Amino acid sequence: MKEAVDDTPYLISLQSCNRIAREEYIAVQGYFERCDTIIEALSKKLQDVIGRGCQALSEDKMLEDGLTGMLQDLERDYGKLLSKRNANLAKQKRSLDCFNVMLFGRTMAGKSTIREAITRGDGQTIGKGAQRTTRDVKEYEWNNLRIIDTPGFGAYNGQEDSQIAHEILEQSDVVLFMLNSDSIQESTFVELEQVHKLNKPLIFVLNMKKDLENDGNRRRALRNPEKYIFKEEDIQGHTDRLKKLAGRAGINPSTVRIIPIHAQAAFLATTDSGEEGSQLHDLSRIDDVLNALIGEVEGNGPIRRVQTFLDSSLHHVDKQSLLVLSQRDRLTKLLQQYESSFTRISQWRTKTLRDAPRLLSKEVDVAFKPLVDSVADFVDDHIEDESVAVAWEHHYRSFKITKKVERSAQALAEQVVEELQDFNREMNEGLDITLSFEVAHNGRNFSESDFKRINGWGSAIAGAVSAIAFFNSWNPVGWVAVGIGIVFTIFSFFSDSRAKKLKEAKSKQRQALLEDIEKSKRKIKANLEGWFDTSLHRAIILPTVHNLSLLCQALNGSISGLDSTDSQLDTLRHEVNFRLLNRVAYIITRQHFILPKALKIVRLPGYACYFMISNYFRNSELLRAMSKAMREKVVVVYDTDLDKKISHLYRGLVEKVELSEQDKVSVFAQKQNISKIIGKDHRRIKMVAALCSCEITLVTI
Repeated sequence: MKEAVDDTPYLISLQSCNRIAREEYIAVQGYFERCDTIIEALSKKLQDVIGRGCQALSEDKMLEDGLTGMLQDLERDYGKLLSKRNANLAKQKRSLDCFNVMLFGRTMAGKSTIREAITRGDGQTIGKGAQRTTRDVKEYEWNNLRIIDTPGFGAYNGQEDSQIAHEILEQSDVVLFMLNSDSIQESTFVELEQVHKLNKPLIFVLNMKKDLENDGNRRRALRNPEKYIFKEEDIQGHTDRLKKLAGRAGINPSTVRIIPIHAQAAFLATTDSGEEGSQLHDLSRIDDVLNALIGEVEGNGPIRRVQTFLDSSLHHVDKQSLLVLSQRDRLTKLLQQYESSFTRISQWRTKTLRDAPRLLSKEVDVAFKPLVDSVADFVDDHIEDESVAVAWEHHYRSFKITKKVERSAQALAEQVVEELQDFNREMNEGLDITLSFEVAHNGRNFSESDFKRINGWGSAIAGAVSAIAFFNSWNPVGWVAVGIGIVFTIFSFFSDSRAKKLKEAKSKQRQALLEDIEKSKRKIKANLEGWFDTSLHRAIILPTVHNLSLLCQALNGSISGLDSTDSQLDTLRHEVNFRLLNRVAYIITRQHFILPKALKIVRLPGYACYFMISNYFRNSELLRAMSKAMREKVVVVYDTDLDKKISHLYRGLVEKVELSEQDKVSVFAQKQNISKIIGKDHRRIKMVAALCSCEITLVTI
């Protein structure tokens, strides 16, 4: 096989690629250092929020447990991203002097065969029908290009192979996407999505499978390759199938081009130096692939190197931003629920503070009523007894007033705790989280994204009743038995006035006894109110409300920190995109600073790039050249009135743009234009809304 010619434009382009790679590597290092600084500042901010929140609850450390768990999760997930990012950057550093071409495709698609043909290998790595021939990444050099052969995707239990291939994707400048003429399967769509996310230029290579080691097959193929191997209808069918999958993956189907080859013929040609070897080489059409690679290097090589570094850095910044946004969105939803819960539990607390003293007072009255009702009979029976005090104590104990009041107090405490438990259950059902009153909590997850539940409510509340020490720490009614000691007056009874004096004595003693009972009841009620305030309100209810308030404050502080971090990452993303645009413009024009300053850039790599400017700029030729080189539509928008910006971006598609409220826009359009306005997967309308910082409502007319 003849190697591609090392002509001057090709070598000059490769030299430019090497110089650019070093410059972009240094730039990306700086961007990543800023990323780390931003995340470190977020971590410190969250630690401060946690510290301030925990100072008020230093005894049980509720907030410290829950929010520290959240911070640890954020740091753990960022650590994983950091590890992958640094590993990728280290690999890019090792290949600064290389233009990287990746062989990517399904298992048994012919990747190793075409690589053996290109590099004139001995064929030992070519599969013989078994799956997963290439298990490791293999690197070779051809014509000053680094050819990377990766494990194929789609094999049984081949998830690890796919992961390895995905990691190599980031380092590649061009991807030879190998397809098998046996079929283009659904898994191809999944991998196309992955390649498109990384904005990698694709050269689709369709390997036509026909075994040419069979002499008969080889003779027929050499005699009429278009009829026997490269059947036009078969190639067109595969092309149509691939375009549909590419469109679903977000790739413009019109940009899809397939190069049909016969990889086996290309390799067999390297083993035969005679005329048949030359015929097999021509039959293989391998030169079409090699010429496409050479053309890509000559025409777009420096731009591809810029994109490899800067789009890769954008990919990692986007992942970090998504991590931050995901945490912020979850905390925002939690905060909304907690603020609603705080309102509800505050209302419940107000009602409980109003009703509990009334309930306790009523229960004391009920407990004492039988004793009060029995006073008259007791006085009648014991007015002349010398041991009336002993009799009264025995009489009082028979009504078991102490136990009744204690049971009432216990019932109230259990009611309060049960209502808090009900509240906790509602919280768990609504949020699928558990916040503990106490430190002991296992930090279970509450979402599919491994975000730990924030500690604060419920699992430990079940033990709260036993923790209320009615009998150990304070007995609100235990003194009653000795507190109502009535010392009866010993009267001198004279025979002539005995009945009259006895009647007067009974009346006085009944009144005295009832007054003492009322005094005791008032004292018991006051003590029970004090007990409720100390043992229930201050010990359980108030901390619950206070804890929830502190949690809301801490969540607000955390959300504020995450918002600030997202804003800083957005600024960094803007700088990377602006550098990319300037580098591409310079490579095309050889003029520095030809682009005006961008106020805002909204870009989906491989789809479109909108950038807003305030200065005059009219260079449509440059924008077209940049769009072609970057494989995405580059659009300049002037920073003017909101309706004018949207009308410009949707030129020819909308009938009218109305501003309904501040930053809210109604766009009126014909039904047949709605899909174009929205764009595939809502990409276009989302980009327009993002660039214009507005909310768009479509109105069909």
